[in-house]
Amino acid sequence: MFDLRLSEKFLDVLLPARCGGCGRLGAWLCDSCRRGCRRLEEPLCPRCGVELPLVRAGCGCRARLRALRRLRAATAYEGPVERAIHRLKYEGWRPVGRPLAGLVADRVAVDGLAAAVLVAVPLHPRRLRERGFNQAELLAAELRRRLRLAAPPGELVRVRDTPPQVGLDRVRRAENMLGAFRWQGQDLAGTAVALIDDVATTGATLEACAQALREGGAGPVTGLAVARRAA
Repeated sequence: MFDLRLSEKFLDVLLPARCGGCGRLGAWLCDSCRRGCRRLEEPLCPRCGVELPLVRAGCGCRARLRALRRLRAATAYEGPVERAIHRLKYEGWRPVGRPLAGLVADRVAVDGLAAAVLVAVPLHPRRLRERGFNQAELLAAELRRRLRLAAPPGELVRVRDTPPQVGLDRVRRAENMLGAFRWQGQDLAGTAVALIDDVATTGATLEACAQALREGGAGPVTGLAVARRAA
C-alpha cells in the first residue's frame, strides 16, 4: 500500500525545504510568511464563517447551505497563503500541505471541532490522473494525524467532472456541483464528519459533498478550508 508519509519524507530528502509563500530555503512555510497569513477576523457568520461588517449582520447563507452545518477557513485567500496553495496544487510542492494543514489545526484549536471522521473533497479521476495527487487528501492526512481523527469507513467520490468554479456566481456554483459527489461505503450511522478542502468561496463544493455524506448516513458535517476567497 502507498505510504503518503514515507513519500513526503523521501521528497524532503530529495528537495530542500523551500517556503511556499516566498520561495526562501529553510521551511515549507517560513515564520515570516506564516505571520503574514491574514486570519479571518470577527465578527464571522456563525454558520458559513464569512467576515461580517457588523456583529448582527446577516449573509443569507442558510438558504444555500443546508447539509453543511458549519464552515470555517483558517485564513483569507491572499498573500503567502495564496502563493503556497498555488505551488501545492499546480507546481507539485506536496510538502507545503503540511504547514497549510497546520493553519487549519490552529483554527480548530480556537473554534473546536465536533467530528470523529475527516474526509477530503475528492477530485474527479481524470483530474487526479492529470495532477497526480489530491491536495485535499494531503491536507486530510496531516490533519487526521494532528487532530487524531479517523479516516472514513468508505470513500466520497466525484462522479461528475465539473467545470472549474472560478468566475461563476453563487447560483451557478451551486448548480455546477449538483449531483457531483456520492458516498461509497458502509452507512455512516450518524457519525459527525469534518470535510477539508484547500479553498472555499461560497461553500458550494463543500455543501455538495456534505449532501452526499448526509445521504450516506452522516450526522452533522463541518466544512474546513485553508483559505477563504472573496465571493
